[in-house]
Amino acid sequence: MSRVSRAVVTILLLAFITAIRLPYIANSPYEYDSWRQSDTESIALNFIEHRMNIFFPQLNYDGPLPNYVQLEFQMTTWLIAWLYRWFGHDYALARAVPIGFFVMSAYFLLLIARRYVTDRTAWTAVLLYGIMPVTILYSRAIMPESAALCCMLGAYWLFVKGVEESKRGLVVLSGVFMALAIAEKIPAVFTGIPLIAVAVQAYKHRLFVRTELWIFAAIALGLPFLYFQWLSTVAEFPFVTGIATKHIWPHLLESFRSNEALEFFRTNLPSTFTWCGIGLFVIGLLCLDWRRHWSLGVWAIAMLLELAVIVATIRFDYYLILTAPVAALLGAQALARIGRWRVGKAAAAAVILAIGCQSYAIAVPLLQGQQTVLMQQAAWVQRYTPKNALVVVGTDDPSLLNASRRIGWRTGSLLPDDPVKELNAFIADGARYFIPLQGHIDGDDGRLAAYLNERFQRIEIPGGYSIYKLQ
Repeated sequence: MSRVSRAVVTILLLAFITAIRLPYIANSPYEYDSWRQSDTESIALNFIEHRMNIFFPQLNYDGPLPNYVQLEFQMTTWLIAWLYRWFGHDYALARAVPIGFFVMSAYFLLLIARRYVTDRTAWTAVLLYGIMPVTILYSRAIMPESAALCCMLGAYWLFVKGVEESKRGLVVLSGVFMALAIAEKIPAVFTGIPLIAVAVQAYKHRLFVRTELWIFAAIALGLPFLYFQWLSTVAEFPFVTGIATKHIWPHLLESFRSNEALEFFRTNLPSTFTWCGIGLFVIGLLCLDWRRHWSLGVWAIAMLLELAVIVATIRFDYYLILTAPVAALLGAQALARIGRWRVGKAAAAAVILAIGCQSYAIAVPLLQGQQTVLMQQAAWVQRYTPKNALVVVGTDDPSLLNASRRIGWRTGSLLPDDPVKELNAFIADGARYFIPLQGHIDGDDGRLAAYLNERFQRIEIPGGYSIYKLQ
């Protein structure tokens, strides 16, 4: 194919990947993973309304502002905030940011794939990457996953190109991309393992005397470390440090063997990659030409290690997304082998169609789901409470707080064993309203509801909602 024809195919493929993410682009964050999506969007809104500084992200809980939080580097929310400031509050603008990052990541994957396989197989890899359920769902979610993928794959391509073509500047630039990837999602650090394999293959015994590799490592690991360390000094909620010290390190070598982890993978791997996608990954790994593509095999093993060490402990399905690029690459190679059979091309097309149909069946019900009750109640909260009033929501999930665009607390966040004492502590700190989620209070055995009905004025709202005026 001519260079122009190749460019046209690439553009059409990326356009297709973009197009299948446009339906439901105007959805609110109150769908699947509403806690994570609404938290992310609330940070963008707080940038606009309180402090437009990317190094000071703020959540709406727990307590009055500033609720600085130790989370990922806020590239996604920072861009969303600027789009909101320029064009107004529109959820389609918020979703356009992760979609844009994802399409860029798909292009980086194409560039990586072309260094291993033919153009046709590289395009197949990008197609598989684009139609997996996990990428369809979380590439348009208001979350940092797409930005992490973009930076991770950008780092991989720049590093390989820099090493193979002896361009030291690209290796150093790769370090910047890797730093951003790790700052977005710390498990992206596992992508460094295949990059070590690339360097070993290229430099062998001269590995440790290459200055650009030391600079790469210093940037890739040093900048995220400094960012999270600094943020922990100002953040009221050290989420990143807390997750590592409380959940990952204590169970580092045993989580993958637990019944909870096995059940998680049994349930979530098919729903994130489809059975056909899993089968292609396994075939591709088993049939891999290790002499030619051993860094690709190391990449696959590194991401399997990430599943065993990190995902088996955290057990959030969106953590599986970092495995999608290498799964797509190996899956495309498996399809290329199938395509050599007598009826191979038809069989390969049938497999791709099956993955697409399974992805459609998995993703569409989630894309169509909106928590209308929660959004209706949030509208009433906005109507019946002043904007600057501190409120308490009767759930551990802050989605109602975020949807109401109010600042305050979540039930059970301070004294979960004594909800009455906890409520009085919130009141002492300035809480003015208590809001059950359509009459429900998480973890309440009846004591807190009775205390509220006995002591405080209840504002009745049509639809079975209620708001308690605390002071």
